[in-house]
Amino acid sequence: MSTSEAPVGQRPSLLLIVSLCLNLALIGVVGVMIWRAQGREFGPREPRPGLSAQRLMRMIPSEAPKIEAIVAGHRLRLRELRGAAMRARAESFRLLTEPDFDSAAFARSLTVVQTADAALETETMKLTADSVAALTPEERALVASKVQKPDRIWLRRFFGRR
Repeated sequence: MSTSEAPVGQRPSLLLIVSLCLNLALIGVVGVMIWRAQGREFGPREPRPGLSAQRLMRMIPSEAPKIEAIVAGHRLRLRELRGAAMRARAESFRLLTEPDFDSAAFARSLTVVQTADAALETETMKLTADSVAALTPEERALVASKVQKPDRIWLRRFFGRR
């Protein structure tokens, strides 16, 4: 009687095989990441289209100290509002993950999130308005020429107009 079984010490362990396969997959993923990153620069990203105090300071460096003073005046309020928005989101997530989910409480928490976000956006717009008001008419014209205008392509796609 001959058996084709290998001795106990020579059988490869299932865990060893799985570990080797996962290591090969991980090496492949890292290799693909490195290959795809070859031609990319890792500098700062392009700013979003629109207007902000930071963009104003980059566009008109001579007015940066004046705009920075305006930003400093709004900084504390912006931090408070940003913290309130983050806390509202955390509370909403907490309610979402509770075992005894209450849909009415969750809906109220989403209203709080929306209110906190609106307050933060309002303060940000006040900061932008104050910063723009500090510029001369010539500087405002320069800013207007450099700021990317919003396009309405997404509206046309949404409503089906071509």
